[in-house]
Amino acid sequence: MYENSGSGSSNGHGAAASAEQVKEHLSAAKGAAAEAIREASREAQTWSRSRFADLQDRIEAEPYRAAAWALGIGFVAGVLVTALGRRR
Repeated sequence: MYENSGSGSSNGHGAAASAEQVKEHLSAAKGAAAEAIREASREAQTWSRSRFADLQDRIEAEPYRAAAWALGIGFVAGVLVTALGRRR
């Protein structure tokens, strides 16, 4: 590829220093990306726990309505699975 580009040095020390800078930059980028993923994961976990708690509260407040919804969803899912199974 490019040898001695931009360093003006013919002994290769400039390329080694440049490679070291690239390694440091990639390491810093890796750390930043890992931290961003950790933060997004924490936010998603907090959000999902909050939504789950809200759902639990709603189910406890109206258990019969929740059971009716579950039955209806189960029935529709069963009809869809049966229909797809008969196609093949």
